[in-house]
Amino acid sequence: MRISAASQSLGAEFKKVEDSRKTEKQREKVKTNPDSPTISAKGQRLSETKAQMETIAATLSSQPEVRAEKIAEVREKIENGFYDSEEFMDSFADKLLNELGVKKSDS
Repeated sequence: MRISAASQSLGAEFKKVEDSRKTEKQREKVKTNPDSPTISAKGQRLSETKAQMETIAATLSSQPEVRAEKIAEVREKIENGFYDSEEFMDSFADKLLNELGVKKSDS
């Protein structure tokens, strides 16, 4: 009886070891399965590039619309010397100092 009890427990241990080996072999088989899809380095770079393009497109779409009439107005003011005038410089300096908290608004 003792021999059969010992052989039964040894048999159970051998079965556990065998099962773990089978499981390990199955894992290796999954890793090296020639039918599994793989992505080449070029494909991965293409995927990354596409993701970057989508990010750029989203960023651009969130930017405010370019207003051509406003640009034309500012260009005209530059050409006419508006921004070089004493009146503009004083107004700009006052607004800047006010924004920085150095000077209180007279309004």
